[in-house]
Amino acid sequence: MLSLFPDLLFLSPLAAFLIRISVGLLLIYAAYVHRSDSSIAIRILAGVQTIAGVLLVLGAYTPAVALFALACALVSLATTNRRVYPMSTLALGAVMAFTLLITGPGPFAFDLPL
Repeated sequence: MLSLFPDLLFLSPLAAFLIRISVGLLLIYAAYVHRSDSSIAIRILAGVQTIAGVLLVLGAYTPAVALFALACALVSLATTNRRVYPMSTLALGAVMAFTLLITGPGPFAFDLPL
């Protein structure tokens, strides 16, 4: 099928970049909410989520961090306590993290394709 707007196809590599930034910001906000918890395990999780979110925004170690983000989203979907986002947002975050795992970091990243 022909593209409706063929002149915009040059922007398609930016899709992975936008997905990477979105998942990184989701992780950073979840870490910000978890930071105020009194449990030491949740505070450690918040620290790891902050590091993972910053790495995704920068585009470093994207496949490993995307796998971590996918695991966080799936665990949050499975549990009901301490959930930061609604289930629909978590499902979308899991799909976006899986997409990053498959497609790679996109442009403006420190990861180099092998």
